[in-house]
Amino acid sequence: MIQIKVNNYSVEVIGHAGYLPYGSDIVCAGISALYQTLEHSAMELTECNYETSSEAGYGRISPIGDVSNEYKLLVSSFLIGVNGIAANYPDYVIVHAD
Repeated sequence: MIQIKVNNYSVEVIGHAGYLPYGSDIVCAGISALYQTLEHSAMELTECNYETSSEAGYGRISPIGDVSNEYKLLVSSFLIGVNGIAANYPDYVIVHAD
């Protein structure tokens, strides 16, 4: 199961969906694409600094200092996407957002 945690605009994605075998898992691919888009967009489209960590089955991005309105919008968009996937695949994705 993939767990997504959003707290004070820090985003953490943990785990693998296990919906299909590795390499053909559409749930993992969807969440990964949304997370990677969030991370790359934050770096390219905002003037903020971030702490990031990415590896197989794990991703984290945390803003350092003030959170820009642009980054807030990116996180809101990310949440729309992952909540849509979680609604369609509730046994494979859970979203915790404060």
